[in-house]
Amino acid sequence: MKTLVTILIHLIIGILTVSAQSSTTTTSQSSTQVTVSIDSDTEEESFSRSFVVIDTEENFRVKIRFMESMTSKVKSYLIDQFGEEKMIVDANTYFWKKEIEDEEIYEVRLKGNRLRINIDKDLAPNKLVKKFRQIGKELKSITSREGNS
Repeated sequence: MKTLVTILIHLIIGILTVSAQSSTTTTSQSSTQVTVSIDSDTEEESFSRSFVVIDTEENFRVKIRFMESMTSKVKSYLIDQFGEEKMIVDANTYFWKKEIEDEEIYEVRLKGNRLRINIDKDLAPNKLVKKFRQIGKELKSITSREGNS
């Protein structure tokens, strides 16, 4: 019951925050944190995820912390999007980046069950920024409870 009340409070605050934002602002930030616990006589499940999108004039960022059981799906999706040949692997970290003349256009870092994406909108073409926004939406779906079914 406590969990249900917490979820409802977060949803209400989220709705109020979204409706209070003005269309003239150039900076937007979206944050979702979900924690669900289900107790039954036969099985116990829990789910948690933190999802943050920061979209400013200069940068677009996505930060996600998700269930460890989703790591292989997230990694597979990132490999599909950015390619295995461009992937740098160091221990438990998977890394993709693109630079032009020592200026970083984007960086994608998957370490365990944490993902960070950053794209410099001043350097990246609009088409690439739109692609990263779509990737963010897909990752939100992949790391959601419904996407994990």
